[in-house]
Amino acid sequence: MNRKPAQTDLDLDLGLDLEHYLRGPVTISGNEGYPPLPPLSGLARALVPEAVAPALRRMLTDLLRPWARRRAVALRGRCPLLLHLGSGRFPKDGWVNIDLVGVPVDLPWNLARGIPFPTARADAVFHEHLLEHLSLAAGYRLLRECARVLKPGGVLRIGVPDVGAYLRSYAGMSDFIARLRPGRPTALLAVQEVFYHHGHQSAYDLETLQLLCHGAGFVRVEQRPFGQSRLRPAPDSPHRRAETLYVEAVKP
Repeated sequence: MNRKPAQTDLDLDLGLDLEHYLRGPVTISGNEGYPPLPPLSGLARALVPEAVAPALRRMLTDLLRPWARRRAVALRGRCPLLLHLGSGRFPKDGWVNIDLVGVPVDLPWNLARGIPFPTARADAVFHEHLLEHLSLAAGYRLLRECARVLKPGGVLRIGVPDVGAYLRSYAGMSDFIARLRPGRPTALLAVQEVFYHHGHQSAYDLETLQLLCHGAGFVRVEQRPFGQSRLRPAPDSPHRRAETLYVEAVKP
């Protein structure tokens, strides 16, 4: 009779760790300041299946497009005109916060349709943890739109998960993974979260982000530390600080 090999304590520990990990949710160290969902958004998330929520938000946003275009015209006169794209739950005071229906916004808009402002009108554009939710091609199109709407000398500030830091840590060059995503059964599972979780469709390191920004027409594309910016005050979100690569670029 064939017998299964005896299960060691190590096997049991790894199996329990993996089952616990797969049940989730997983957290990121340094994200403790992440604000809770507003009551209505929390209710909607509970009622609407996660798989259909993005499409539903896009559909509802598109239904509001005629009103949103009129709203964008009314917002053009702001001085300075500061555009916060993909603002989510983190609207910034003094900025025009733009996102799909379902979060607090000044302008409900699907950015796949471009940015609804005239050429060379905005003083600054900021987006943080938005690009990774778009395909590489869609992200490049958005950066070209950012260049279009900015005035000459206008500033683009971008924040994305720092995939370069994760890969260097995976290669044993730092303890970044252990600090940011502790308790994962393996380091590769931590890296996979950056590539595949939360609807991510693309990933960036400094070299790749610089390539796209230069291609979109920007100059002086430079990495900037958290909170250090040509923009005053820097619009960075404190809970994003630990794992975010910030890059600034200038419209020539």
